[in-house]
Amino acid sequence: MYVENASDAHLLAADRLSDGSPVNGQAYVISQGRPVVFWKWINRILERMKMPQVNRNVSYGMARFLGAGMEMAYAALPLPGEPRLTRFLVDLLAVSHYSDISKARNDLGYEPRISTEDGLDHTIDAFQSGYLN
Repeated sequence: MYVENASDAHLLAADRLSDGSPVNGQAYVISQGRPVVFWKWINRILERMKMPQVNRNVSYGMARFLGAGMEMAYAALPLPGEPRLTRFLVDLLAVSHYSDISKARNDLGYEPRISTEDGLDHTIDAFQSGYLN
C-alpha cells in the first residue's frame, strides 16, 4: 500500500466518524485495489534498482524443507539474528496476494489515487535520489 493512499483512507474515515456512524469500530482493508503478481513485481523492483532479476526457482516443498532446516540450525546453534529463510517466509513468497477493498470503497468512498506501479516508481526514485537513505 502506498502511503498517500493510506492517508486518503484515514481522512475519509475521519470525515465519516460521528455518533452512531456505521463506520465506527469497523476495520477496512486499504490497498491500490489491483492484484500484484508477486515475482513479476519483485523483478520489476530489481530491474529498476539495476540488480539481477530472479530467474531460477525451487519447488515449494524444497523451499519449506530448506526453511525448516534453517529454523532448526538457528535454534540449535548460537547463530546471530534470524534465519534468512523460514517456512513462514516460504508460505508468504509462494503466492500472490490480493486484498478486497470493496468495503472501503462502499463505506468510505475510497479510491486509490496512486497505482502500485506509480507508487513503486515514486519509492524507487526517492531511494535512488538518497531521500530514503
